[in-house]
Order: sequence, then C-alpha cells, then structure tokens
Amino acid sequence: MMVCRIACFWFCLMLALGINAAPAAAHPHVWVDYYIDAVGEKDGIEKLKFRWHFDDMFTSMVKEDFHIKELTPESVAKLRDGAFANLKNYHYFIFIKADGVEFDPQTISDFDARLVGHNLEYTFSVDLPHPAKQLEVELYDPEFYVDIGPPIQTVSADQTGIMASASMKPKDFISTSGSPAPACSWHMGEPRVSSLWGKFALFVVACEAK
Repeated sequence: MMVCRIACFWFCLMLALGINAAPAAAHPHVWVDYYIDAVGEKDGIEKLKFRWHFDDMFTSMVKEDFHIKELTPESVAKLRDGAFANLKNYHYFIFIKADGVEFDPQTISDFDARLVGHNLEYTFSVDLPHPAKQLEVELYDPEFYVDIGPPIQTVSADQTGIMASASMKPKDFISTSGSPAPACSWHMGEPRVSSLWGKFALFVVACEAK
C-alpha cells in the first residue's frame, strides 16, 4: 500500500510540475470536475471562466508538497507557478472551436485557488481571440493522466433495470453571464479510447451568442 501511494504521489507531482511520464503508465492519477461560465457581450462570446474541483488524494498531496495549511495570496501564487503554469504546454486541457476555427489557449487570467471543504479548487479565465457567435468547448487530457469531466449525477442501485438504462448524466456544470448572456448546452461527443484503459466519455459544450 505504501509503495502504491508513493508511486501515485510521484505521478501526480510529475503532472503538476508539467513533467512527462512514461507512456505505458498513462492512465488517470488525478480526477477533476470542471465547471464553465460563458461570458457574452454585445459582439459575441468573449470569455470562458473555469472552475476545477480536484479529488481528495491530489488535494492532500499538493497541500503536503507545497506546505499549505491555508490559502494565502502567497500560497496561491506558489500553486499557480508550481502546480498549474506548466499546463500551458497542454493548453490547459482545453480545446475550443470559435466560429469554426480551432483555438488552443496559451494564456489564462484571473487565476485563484481555494479550498471547498477538504478539496482544492482552481478558478481561471480564458479570453477568446475575438468575440465568437458560436463556440464549442471540450476538456480532456490527451495523455490520459487526468480524468477531467463535468460532475456526474449518481444513479440509485435500487432503481429497476438500472444497468440497462444507466447513462452518464452531468450535474449542472454550465452557466452563462454577460450582457447579453449566450445560450449554452452540452452533448456527448465521440468517446476517447485508450488502448490500455478503454473508453473515456467526452462532453462537448456548445454556445451561441444572442
């Protein structure tokens, strides 16, 4: 058990610091629920605000490694520089199509971190290169180290025929703001497939400016 925990620790730490691991070990070691707020203005959708909610183990490991007992402006800056900034190399796991043109974010703004209960959360914004009338957004890790997706509703095991009818249904994870606020919805995309670890669900957020 201790060996497994140490191995998981180093994989998580390598991810946080933006260090590549061996492809053969590419399966999720970090779990993230994400939330999106699409911000509209008179010319179209101008910004996306994100909130990432991390799993218990990654939260504990990051707090231990960065010696964090409470989140001060100094410790938030330390997390931004040591456990987030290098995700720029993976454009923050965010894939955007704005008015049919692909856009891979290279910069973010408004980074913040907080503890919600016992779990670490990051918030940050991505400005679009130009106001968009139509937008599609996907979040995933191409290397399968991070299982990132919207929060999923739990399904009761007491429900009749549960195995035949169950499907992945997210909790509310999309919001809109601005003047006027865009209209957004989600649908399932083609699942991503790992040769070692099977299928991973992919969610597509589609927005249209009003």
